[in-house]
Amino acid sequence: MIKKRIIDFLKKAAKELADLSEKAFIYLKTSWKSVAVVAPVCVFLYYFAGSMLTENIDKSLNFEIKKAQQGYTFIQTSADLIKREIDDHMFTPNLPFIFPASILDNMPSFQKGLIESLSNAIHVAAVELNIKELNKADSFLNYPANVWLFSKTADFKLEPSSTSQYRKSRRNLLQFNEKATVNKDILIKILESIKEDLTFVEQKLQKGIDLGVQMKADNIFYRAQGHLYADYMLIKSVQKDMNFDASQILKSLEKAILIQPKMVRNGHSGSLTVPNHLFELAYFVLKSKVALNEAIRNIKNAD
Repeated sequence: MIKKRIIDFLKKAAKELADLSEKAFIYLKTSWKSVAVVAPVCVFLYYFAGSMLTENIDKSLNFEIKKAQQGYTFIQTSADLIKREIDDHMFTPNLPFIFPASILDNMPSFQKGLIESLSNAIHVAAVELNIKELNKADSFLNYPANVWLFSKTADFKLEPSSTSQYRKSRRNLLQFNEKATVNKDILIKILESIKEDLTFVEQKLQKGIDLGVQMKADNIFYRAQGHLYADYMLIKSVQKDMNFDASQILKSLEKAILIQPKMVRNGHSGSLTVPNHLFELAYFVLKSKVALNEAIRNIKNAD
């Protein structure tokens, strides 16, 4: 009896589905002009509205730096920034085309730069300390930022997503900090790694300026700002564990981070009408690097 009811139900469902499909086909056949107009509009609204709702280039200078109760504050800050970008916001560099935010380029560039800067600092600490949890965190954070489910190679094999790897990195960072004790030499190494990161950013900006890049100038600009934002937070974190004068460094970085053009331009040198935002950013990066170099020298001379 139950088997017969199931069969009857399936037959009825199949008939209703067939009727619905036939009606849909007839509608499309007779109203194809309406569909041809409505469908592109719906697609446009899906991507435009969805991407606008998703975009959040978070450059807040009020991000809370929590003094680590145990271990290094820059490790705690790195973990907090990873959580903010992965879980509190949407991580956009690895989104496939089915997501509206996949059409964004400024936010993905900023998030890539931020993760790259954190990865540089964590790598330096991992090399210096060679502790299992920190080595794992370094490995996971060094994972490509653009992996969703499939590898980017020709075989398209299933791969762990970038977000899952960064969450693992965060867990290992916190596990490391639970047993870590602050070493001043490591903090100096972190400051030196930030100086190297600033040099890297300066070189990328200068290359874009020299080549006269226009179409991708915004990507270069926001990726650089992602680096600078993370560097700013790392320096403030090191200050929590090792008191030193970072006012000039932070002041220059703040000015770089807060540059917010409506449209990023890479104007020619001497142009009175077209600004060069890459050059403006590079200027503050150079000022930050000079001030940081002086601060490191003063710390070493004080020992």
